[in-house]
Amino acid sequence: MTRRNKLRPLALAVAIGASVSLPMTAHADSTGDVDALKEQIRVLMKKVEDLSKKQDSQEKKQDQIEKTVTTSGGGGHDGRIDKFLKGFYGVIDMSVDDTTKGMGGMTASNYNWTPGGGFSGPQGVKSGPCNQNTYSQATACGRMGWMPQISTNKSGFGYRGDHQIGDSDTKFIYQFEATVALTDQPGLNTSYTAQKNTASGTLGTGDNFIGLRESSWGALKFGKTFAPYKKAQDRLDPFSGMLGGMHTIMGNSGGDNRVEFGTRLDHSIWYESPNMNGFKANVLFSPGQNRAYDNVIQSAGSPDCNGGNVPGSGNLPMNCDDGGFGDALSTAFTYESQKFYAETSYEIHKGVNRNSDGIGSNNPMYGYYFNNGGTGGPTGAPAGWLNMSPYITSGLNGGSNTAGPLGAYTQDIANEWALNFGMQYITDFGLTVSGSVERMRRDVPAYLQFQNERSRDGTWLALSQRLGEKSEVDVGWGHADATPGDPGGQHNYSPYMTNNTADMYSVAYKHQIDKQLSW
Repeated sequence: MTRRNKLRPLALAVAIGASVSLPMTAHADSTGDVDALKEQIRVLMKKVEDLSKKQDSQEKKQDQIEKTVTTSGGGGHDGRIDKFLKGFYGVIDMSVDDTTKGMGGMTASNYNWTPGGGFSGPQGVKSGPCNQNTYSQATACGRMGWMPQISTNKSGFGYRGDHQIGDSDTKFIYQFEATVALTDQPGLNTSYTAQKNTASGTLGTGDNFIGLRESSWGALKFGKTFAPYKKAQDRLDPFSGMLGGMHTIMGNSGGDNRVEFGTRLDHSIWYESPNMNGFKANVLFSPGQNRAYDNVIQSAGSPDCNGGNVPGSGNLPMNCDDGGFGDALSTAFTYESQKFYAETSYEIHKGVNRNSDGIGSNNPMYGYYFNNGGTGGPTGAPAGWLNMSPYITSGLNGGSNTAGPLGAYTQDIANEWALNFGMQYITDFGLTVSGSVERMRRDVPAYLQFQNERSRDGTWLALSQRLGEKSEVDVGWGHADATPGDPGGQHNYSPYMTNNTADMYSVAYKHQIDKQLSW
């Protein structure tokens, strides 16, 4: 607390003291003496008045300084503490779920492919749980029905701050985040459908960056983050962090636990523009940092393959051939007004390695190619393209072994990209309508289209209706169009299923208890 010397009471005391003592001490007999005394009093009162005004001015300046320190945190011990505490943020999110795989009674079989005859193999034959019958069929193993579970969801906390650079308007900015494991122990993300070397419940598992920001030109950031492609679509999804979210369908080219075009990108640099009359632009580039020409190893400094999962998570050993990619580029352009929002976004992954969709898959066409020297097939693949031997015998070298092509190991590598258009409108009666359309493509040659499950279109529609001030009902529909082919994945393949489309329907009720608590 700042101490101040108050002069106003002192001035009043001097004035009163002078007026009381004057009659007792004055002894002038002449009128001139009286006038001189009055003049002295006038001068004294003028000095007292000037001192009082000066003190008022100093008090106002001091009050203004203290208000500035308190509100802006620009100086002083209390202001710095206040600014530091305001940098923390977080979310605690937990759910009780009951889900099913929907695979009860399904069977898996061995199939063959012959020219002109297509697929051949038994259909509709069932056997006991996990046991093969005479047709080499087996029913699904494990608990494929309803199973209750408790999930942590999107729980986490973070800290963000800034530091003004000199006397300029540019600020150095920083942010780091950590996930919180509420329902299980922190550790490696490993399950029967996905394996990762990254650990949950640790510092650095969220959006983390450093950068520069200035109001006139925007922000430049370095680190890792959800790409602009996903961020531009987030507000279109009222089921974010819940069962039935839009990215179960949208951006998820393979329909598995990894959303190819909805994930964080490591070692990235990105630019965020300022708001220009409602328009914004975001651009991100992530160098692959991969010394291998086919992106079959991890990126430098990363515990996992680019795209998620550990080396060997596909059907081939110790390689990043289940979606590992090189460079990535992601862009988004948005417009927002009071009731309307629109976005267009694009993302491309270069040199995506899908060799485990090749020789590592269960599609019978690969067996036919292999048994026939890599020729024939429905689209006439190049001769010898499935030669898996790393060596060939060359007569030019006296029959010695020389390095040769690795066939399918080097064939199933291609760029993958996605393009999305989305809109949202908020009505006057509390209804919010959101929707988007998407095109995803994998640029493989014609003879690999029979296993191309990564090229398809998608549609998303969501309605959110406010019920009073604190409640909301959400309804969503997601649709995945058919793909050119199917690699015959290790979990869910049948060559007789030609209409491989998918639809998802979502319903949710939300209630806001107060500003910070909801269910």
